[in-house]
Amino acid sequence: MKPILGLTVNNFWDLWFWRQALIRTLQGAGFEVLAVGPPGPYEEAVARLGCWVDTYPLDRRGLNPVGELRSLTGLYAIYRRWRPVIAHHFTIKPNLYGTLAARLAGVPVVIATVTGLGYIWTDDGPKARVLRAILEPIYRRVLRLADAVIYLNEEDRRTLGGRRTVLIPGEGIDLEAFSPSAVPPERQAALRSELGLGPDARVVLMVGRMLRHKGVLEFVEAARRVRAACPGAVFVLVGPSDEGNPARIPSEKLQAWESEGAVRYLGMRGDVRDLMAVADVVVLPSYREGIPRVLIEAAAMGRPLVATDVPGCREVVRNGVNGLLVPARDAVALAEAIESLLKNPKLRAEFGAASRRLAEERFSDQRVVDCILDLYRALLAEKGVQRTEGGGWMSDDG
Repeated sequence: MKPILGLTVNNFWDLWFWRQALIRTLQGAGFEVLAVGPPGPYEEAVARLGCWVDTYPLDRRGLNPVGELRSLTGLYAIYRRWRPVIAHHFTIKPNLYGTLAARLAGVPVVIATVTGLGYIWTDDGPKARVLRAILEPIYRRVLRLADAVIYLNEEDRRTLGGRRTVLIPGEGIDLEAFSPSAVPPERQAALRSELGLGPDARVVLMVGRMLRHKGVLEFVEAARRVRAACPGAVFVLVGPSDEGNPARIPSEKLQAWESEGAVRYLGMRGDVRDLMAVADVVVLPSYREGIPRVLIEAAAMGRPLVATDVPGCREVVRNGVNGLLVPARDAVALAEAIESLLKNPKLRAEFGAASRRLAEERFSDQRVVDCILDLYRALLAEKGVQRTEGGGWMSDDG
């Protein structure tokens, strides 16, 4: 029987959109993949990838002790039932509860991936500061129970640490699916027509959840400033409202901005790659990231970038090489950077070409998956779980 490897997330969407390459590689390496997440719309889609699927209760935003205990005990029951040789967790709550549950259940290898630190570490409000003071030492202590902690940027690694830490270059993407030639000209023309973009319109695109700490307020203020100098500029916001997040931008405010003419808000879209193909500049004014996938995708599409000089963003944007970095929370600097690129097509082309080169050098999904698979193999060997001649894995006790 093939050994089982568990991938535990806070939303099956995470596995469907970001980790298909990892799942395929693990299946090819002799593992049965167990996908673990709270019930949700992408559960069946992940099952169609050939994964076993199990669910546990999770309130992504809640802090009710009873609910949090249910998450922990639910994960413990799953690990006792399936007996994976590896339990690999992604994002804060799975890292916390999954690591504890896996240790209690006797899983041989336990791994956490810190994909980012969330609004508690980026919000300056009094509630966030109190939560950060409470949660950071707990998070650090729990991560020390993991056999390895994977980080996407050095600042997060310094903040939380771990017994054994590994730095990888982001989540990885398919460089063929995301490339400057991936979207045919006729599709680009149809999309521009759908959006009502004239031939001279210059598109500035921001993709992300509609949250304060993603820099949405600064993006809108920058749009007002740039449009005064460049009337042909069209600022496009794409992403969900993220109901329940304390930092969310209310839908009424989004509608007001659109009515004002400052931005076009498209909501959640399934054609983000195509939108990137018609964008002249891709922007992310976030306050902090793990490594933002949207910037990696935009780089692979050969787009010039503007982002904030914060952890995560600076791993993708090299100032003056493939884009411009500006201070966080500074709408004036953001507007100046965007305007300078809109007025300089030669610089946009140079930055776009450099973005593609950077994506090819660092962000291939296979390169990232190979790093993770090498870590799995090393940890399994250290724990006495060895590969068999048939391609599977077996512990020393059989």
